[in-house]
Amino acid sequence: MSSTSLLTLVSGRRSQLHNLLRGVREQSTKPREVIVVFMNEPVPNELPDPGCQLHLHSLLDPNHPLPLAAARNLAAAHARGDILAFLDVDCIPHPDYLQQLSHVVHLTQGLIMGDVRYLPPEAAQGNWSYNTLEQLAEAHPRRPVFTDDRAVIPLPYYLFWSLSFGLRAIDFARLGGFDEQYAGYGGEDTDFAFTARKVRLPFFGSRARVYHQYHDSYSPPYNHLRDIVTNANRFYAKWQMWPMEGWLRQFEKEGYINWEGESISVIQEVNPAAVADARSTSPFG
Repeated sequence: MSSTSLLTLVSGRRSQLHNLLRGVREQSTKPREVIVVFMNEPVPNELPDPGCQLHLHSLLDPNHPLPLAAARNLAAAHARGDILAFLDVDCIPHPDYLQQLSHVVHLTQGLIMGDVRYLPPEAAQGNWSYNTLEQLAEAHPRRPVFTDDRAVIPLPYYLFWSLSFGLRAIDFARLGGFDEQYAGYGGEDTDFAFTARKVRLPFFGSRARVYHQYHDSYSPPYNHLRDIVTNANRFYAKWQMWPMEGWLRQFEKEGYINWEGESISVIQEVNPAAVADARSTSPFG
């Protein structure tokens, strides 16, 4: 039996979840189990068979529609594997994903980020094939590039993204999981990586590939303005530096926030028309 538990979170995006579970069924090395946490929505009656045990949980949070940190911690609390593989619901794992990711976690005993490739709209609709996904997927221009002679590369902690990553369960516990004082989108994954740096847990990138399914995004993410401000203040209080500075500078320039010294506050909401104008068609978000 595999020693790896695969964990994912869901809010809507049911077709993406179906594709992820299909990808799990195609794994060359099956996980011990798949754990799915549904955020503020009921557990569905039927889902595709992932070819292994499937455990479904629901997290109800009246204070926030996307309790990402708490949902990841809940998934980890129910996992029985020695290795935790966290995968965003928008991602379809390559057939060798779990085998490669678990191997690198065993090899390095570190925090390991997978190789995410991005799909254009509709690429994962219908009866997709891995050959088609591989042909259509693009590497992110701001992500690490693997050369032919490097399957694992050390990375700076600020490059950590939580779309696809794995680590030993004992190390997740040592880090204390994700800080649940982060509300929704923005900053909680960088905080997690900085905690790994603090305890000297090494951070590497791996060739373990997943394909990110296209969805609407916003640049800048005006739709997450309040979450970003709340989480930026939390991050600064812990680490004495600001995360997401590019977005914060743009929010300040456009008069949405007041940024003075060690505190940021929201001055005004972004009107719906400005949010709509920020909609991005880029597969990278």
